[in-house]
Amino acid sequence: MIYTTNNSIFPDQVVPEEEKKSFEYGLKVGNAIEQEWFRNNSGQNRFSYNFQNFNRLRLYARGEQPIQKYKDELSTNGDLSYLNLDWKPVPVLSKFVDIVVNGMTNKGYEIKSFASDPFATQQRTDFAFNALRDIQQKDNIEELAKLTGQNFYASADPESLPNDPGELDLYMQLNYKQSVEIAEEELINNVLDFNKYEETKKRLAYDLTVLGIAASKLVLIYPKVLLSIM
Repeated sequence: MIYTTNNSIFPDQVVPEEEKKSFEYGLKVGNAIEQEWFRNNSGQNRFSYNFQNFNRLRLYARGEQPIQKYKDELSTNGDLSYLNLDWKPVPVLSKFVDIVVNGMTNKGYEIKSFASDPFATQQRTDFAFNALRDIQQKDNIEELAKLTGQNFYASADPESLPNDPGELDLYMQLNYKQSVEIAEEELINNVLDFNKYEETKKRLAYDLTVLGIAASKLVLIYPKVLLSIM
């Protein structure tokens, strides 16, 4: 049996899973959502209230709020003939909004990809082992190269290797990069640039600052990925 609790227009959630899958239960949920957002006996629904409230907050943030309430406070029985004032609002809030938004949108990071699959891990281990061997045996390898004219280095670029084995860990973190990691970083950055991510991020930060809420929608259109603001 599907019923509604006393404090909610939504049907009871503590029901068997089979009952939740029924058409009747889904219809109850849909009607409750419609009543909550678009129909209200008091005359103002949640959607209209949020729409008007967000519009009012944006006007205040831009310094374009209605000035009638200021006139009502300063007028004498509705008469403003004795007042010679500039009623244009001073955009004080907009300066603080810009400061907060700029602080939120400053990109203090970079996209870094790290391959952790078994094949990539084995490649990284082999590279580190060969690099350590070349560092430790550098003198012997160079001596053999002088005698035989052959290259006995296991690393592709031994000149870039550090001289101290203790610096190998730092070298691996700063300089070693696999091709799949580079490709992944380029792909992510390309998607962000194509979707104008910085501009979208700034608009999201603006809504978070002014409205207290922000949302975006991800649209997948093969072979493109589009990020649109909501």
